[in-house]
Amino acid sequence: MVIGLTGCSGGEPARDSASTVRNVATLRDFTGVALDSGDQVEITQGNDFAVRVEGDAAVQDRMEIRREGEVLKIGRKTGGIWSGGAPSARVHVTMPAIRVAVLAGSGDISIDRTSDDFAATLSGSGDMTIGQLRGDKAALTVAGTGKIAAAGAVRHLTLSVAGTGDIDARQVKANGATVSVAGTGDVAADINGPVQVTLVGSGSATLGRDARCVVNRIGTGSVDCG
Repeated sequence: MVIGLTGCSGGEPARDSASTVRNVATLRDFTGVALDSGDQVEITQGNDFAVRVEGDAAVQDRMEIRREGEVLKIGRKTGGIWSGGAPSARVHVTMPAIRVAVLAGSGDISIDRTSDDFAATLSGSGDMTIGQLRGDKAALTVAGTGKIAAAGAVRHLTLSVAGTGDIDARQVKANGATVSVAGTGDVAADINGPVQVTLVGSGSATLGRDARCVVNRIGTGSVDCG
């Protein structure tokens, strides 16, 4: 299912006289969301599915929202030309549960909460915010210059940074973790239990006073445990 809308990427959501709101009622039955543009996506847990797009009509005209398998994909129609300083759209997504979030590019994703095992991947310069992680396991991965910030509690947390990006999970409580940092990025979390840490380069991992770390390090990076 592919939906073309009536949207240029990378700036603030348009809120002028041409701004419109459109509901995309035909998209449902997905467990993941992937953003591949400079737009802003807000994901809320709810009883049913809903997709609502807010922004300038000209911005929406170049947007493409489709479901591939169990993933809702938000991006741009191929062949379009847009400026990084142009207005972006805001997409509001409601879904019963989210298990996967993918952000590629300069856009932003905010997620109010998760309730199942969850995996987030960020590549590029965008930001992802997760209000409450819940469930048995969560995996957060950053490749590039972007940042993931999260709060909540899970049994096991997997954190991976490659490049200059950051993961701020200081507000996440976990009973164990696997952490990998390659490059100059930084990872922070609050772990009460065993942590396997691999550090290559000059990045850092700050894992809390109750973390019991086994560290494999190459380079000048720092690890703060216990």
